Amino acid sequence: MKWTSRTSRRLAALGLGVLMVVTAGCSSGTPSGGQTTGASSGRQFTVNWLATITSLDPAFICPGNDNSLASNFYGRLVKLSETKTKEGFLIDNPDPTKVQPDLAESWKISDDGLTYTFKIRSGAKFANGDPLDANAVKYSFDRTLKLGACGALALQGGLTNPPLISGTAAPDATTFVMTLRQPYPQIMYSLALSRGSIYDPKEVEAHGGVEANKPNEWLTSHTASSSGPYVLKTYVPNSYAILEANPNYYGTPAKEKSVRINFLTSVPTLTLQAQNKQADVTVGLPPQTVKEISSKTCCTVFRTPASAPVTVSMNHQDPTTGNAKFREALTYAIPYDDIISKVAYGYGTSFYGPINPTMTGYKASLEPPRKQDVAKAKQLIAESGLTNPELTLMINPTAAGVTEIATIVQSAWQAIGVKVNIDSKAPADFSTLFNGGKYQSALLFENSGQIGAYEIFKKMTCGSSFNNQHICIDGSQKWMDQLNSATTSAQQQAPIDELVKLWVANSATVMLYNADFTAVLNPDVKSFKYSANLRVDEWSR
Repeated sequence: MKWTSRTSRRLAALGLGVLMVVTAGCSSGTPSGGQTTGASSGRQFTVNWLATITSLDPAFICPGNDNSLASNFYGRLVKLSETKTKEGFLIDNPDPTKVQPDLAESWKISDDGLTYTFKIRSGAKFANGDPLDANAVKYSFDRTLKLGACGALALQGGLTNPPLISGTAAPDATTFVMTLRQPYPQIMYSLALSRGSIYDPKEVEAHGGVEANKPNEWLTSHTASSSGPYVLKTYVPNSYAILEANPNYYGTPAKEKSVRINFLTSVPTLTLQAQNKQADVTVGLPPQTVKEISSKTCCTVFRTPASAPVTVSMNHQDPTTGNAKFREALTYAIPYDDIISKVAYGYGTSFYGPINPTMTGYKASLEPPRKQDVAKAKQLIAESGLTNPELTLMINPTAAGVTEIATIVQSAWQAIGVKVNIDSKAPADFSTLFNGGKYQSALLFENSGQIGAYEIFKKMTCGSSFNNQHICIDGSQKWMDQLNSATTSAQQQAPIDELVKLWVANSATVMLYNADFTAVLNPDVKSFKYSANLRVDEWSR
């Protein structure tokens, strides 16, 4: 066995996507000496967020916003390493061989790659004083696996049938052992994400315990104490949350002792408060508003490529959307450039494939953007054999830009002879129907990870309960088997390439564009870290 030990770094990198830090030197609006000015003076650090939160339990939830809020309250065994850009920012590194210690001070991996033994920090505690030890880690992993939801899928890199993690053990308070069914080096990446969260067993058991395939209702609006940098002091669902620094946190203390996160639905209110310095960070503003603010002196606009594809998912079990020629026709009818310029306002890039440009395994040569070709789209409709096709497009109209995109898509598809009915759903109903695969087509703003193999497992495994598009392409199984048995990232690339080719040839999904992440920062903000989970412990004035 080889023993691995690394020095812990001050900046935690625990998000699902690209992660960056902005310092005072990166924002020309920061006052000399770093003193707080204007409306920032005297108030707690404030985040305004255009978001709807449905649950605080990373073991069960799927949406990115839910994971973002929950990620502030739970620690993990390891954290991602970081690299620095030429601008001086920090970006997380998805390389699983370069993860850094977090709750686990060190670890060893057996020569066959099946057994991982972690040494847990001695004396660590949850916020309420309960022991944060190997028993708590084992309980948390077992709970995530038993629930069998999105947490189990992401934790195991999409390998759930049969499960990748075949066993866990806590032989003593500072030793946690995890056994895999097969070698899978990316597991270290998964452990650094929100799905590797560690819960207080006593709190979970006192409030409903664990039932297979069923969410814990109490944890939708509460936390199982806190093993992360913050404690949830107050939470009014979809109104606001007050976060206070965890006094027992084993890592570097949060930069701000108290943070208020407001969940707002009014874009004018978000915009006005950002411009008036009533918020330190504003997240979720529509691209048009961000574009307008970028020319003003009130604020600094932060922008970075994100793992956030905007798509129209197709249910492959439906007689209409299950027709490959029909799906291909829809992809060639889309005015991609218009959507990126008029809806995304330039904050996005075009591509076509299952692995977006920010992920490992992406090859631009295999996933070139599709261009609008109306004549080709009409010809493909004729070749599809469908007569007067009709399509229901499910949307969540509360998400910024969704209605505009849906209208453009509806017009483009009706121009090639497809009748499109837009079906607006409340956020909770939309999630339930989509996650259950009970829809015909759905417009999505996705929040993906950085590992291409995981996306392939999630979206192309025939018969998987997580494959909510029901994609099952002829000839894919042999490549899925090769991907499943690969023990290194290098070995995974060849089957990934073949699966990408099959996915593209079958036009499995309509890929509109890959969205950038943007945030509007008060000039007083001196430190800002981006990740798809938006953990706020490194945000500060």
